[in-house]
Amino acid sequence: MFHNRIARMPAMTKRPRPRRLATSQLPLSNLSHLSHLLQRLLLAGACTLALATALPAQAVDLSLKTLRVGKLSRTYFSERNGVGEAQPLIIALHASGSSGSIMARATGLTEIAEAAGYMVAYPNGTGLAIDARTWNSGGCCGYAQMHQVDDVAFLRALVDKLVSEGLADRQRVYLVGVSNGGMMAYRMAAEAPQLFKAIAVVSAVLDVPADTVKAGLPVLHIHGSDDPFIPFLGGIGKQEVSQLPRISVAKTIEAWVKADGADPKPVINDIADTAGDGTTIRQYTYHSASDAQAVVLYEVKGGGHAWPGGAAPIINGGKSSQNLDASRTIVSFFNAHGGGSSEHVEDDSLPPGATPIKPAPAAPADSPKPAAPATTLPAAPPRKPFITR
Repeated sequence: MFHNRIARMPAMTKRPRPRRLATSQLPLSNLSHLSHLLQRLLLAGACTLALATALPAQAVDLSLKTLRVGKLSRTYFSERNGVGEAQPLIIALHASGSSGSIMARATGLTEIAEAAGYMVAYPNGTGLAIDARTWNSGGCCGYAQMHQVDDVAFLRALVDKLVSEGLADRQRVYLVGVSNGGMMAYRMAAEAPQLFKAIAVVSAVLDVPADTVKAGLPVLHIHGSDDPFIPFLGGIGKQEVSQLPRISVAKTIEAWVKADGADPKPVINDIADTAGDGTTIRQYTYHSASDAQAVVLYEVKGGGHAWPGGAAPIINGGKSSQNLDASRTIVSFFNAHGGGSSEHVEDDSLPPGATPIKPAPAAPADSPKPAAPATTLPAAPPRKPFITR
């Protein structure tokens, strides 16, 4: 059909190519317009340029599905096909300038989560390029924020769809995001806390006012101390093209500690640099009366804008620590808050996706036999020493 339409098109006369003008030859009004356009493009793709990832060659077998939300046709990736009972659900939100399939390949989250009994869905943000999508997390980012896309409505509808199809357990829905996706996770937790059992955020901070956090939720936060895009201490990141200031990790954590009614003084645990990559981990655990892990913060000292333990570091993001496996840490945190299957046993000595072999059942004990009458045996001769050469 497409080729036939081309064949019927009338022949076109070749037009002379217009002469290109150097920038210095353009009128000032045109230069002003170009400057304004460039600024909009930079704002739209601030994280797109920075968060592009060098992916490994292998691909995760994901199925692309669609969902109509308002006037938009939205998409997401998942692996489940409706077989079996409803499972706990993890919704994973990609970074700006990325996509759900890229996140799956870069983090290895699918294999670890599915081995623990979860279904994982990777929704796509919006944008003009297939693998350069963004989320409207409040003040960021790019296409989604510029066009005020209602991503909160999309994620609500996605949960409803997966629950109605019998795939996901509505009582056990979890949310994780990285960078712009982490900001979106925080926005969802602030505006729709009733949807989730717990959330996890990597390399992001609140992108909505802290006072919008009203209801408590278990929160896991992982962040590099040397993050060049979203600084740990807040402000403008050295690599952030948009030059938009961010609030600090501490202010973000304080909002959730307060909402959870947790003790503001955390228990601190340090993890040494066993990987030898120049990073160490400091864990801050805030407990409440009902939850020993109400809020947990992992500060990756020396780490950058990254998913620790991931397969693909973020370009210009700094060090990606191998002293912490973010995917395993997140799944373990969700397990501690009602997720996973009852049969799952975490075993760090196994590769991702491996299932521990259950020990064989013990053989039934034989009926005790009557003792044989005692007999007197002749004394054995003394043994010679065993000598090796």
